Amino acid sequence: MSTSNHARPPTAGGTPDDQRREEARQYVRELRVFYIHASVFAVGMVIIFLVNLATNVAAGITGEWWAWWSAWALLGWGIAVGIHGLVVRLSRPDSSPSTWEQQQIDKILSSQETEQP
Repeated sequence: MSTSNHARPPTAGGTPDDQRREEARQYVRELRVFYIHASVFAVGMVIIFLVNLATNVAAGITGEWWAWWSAWALLGWGIAVGIHGLVVRLSRPDSSPSTWEQQQIDKILSSQETEQP
């Protein structure tokens, strides 16, 4: 007799805890994709820069600013990675259902409790 854990089938409504868990899973997936994008960007930019450097050295134009076309790739692709990171960050689920005001109230109340003898 084998024991295996099967995932529960999704319910139509789900509990708030299930919804928060699913939102967290989705965020982690998006974050993983962003990390892959950023890693490919870093490796790709190193390769692009080395190709640009090699062609400039071969042509003897390393001192000319206009010969460094890899800067355009860095700028364009860097903006795309930055926007991707911003989108992922803004889609982050709330860590708690409380509002900022409630968090500040809790801080004040907890600090007052510790001050009392």
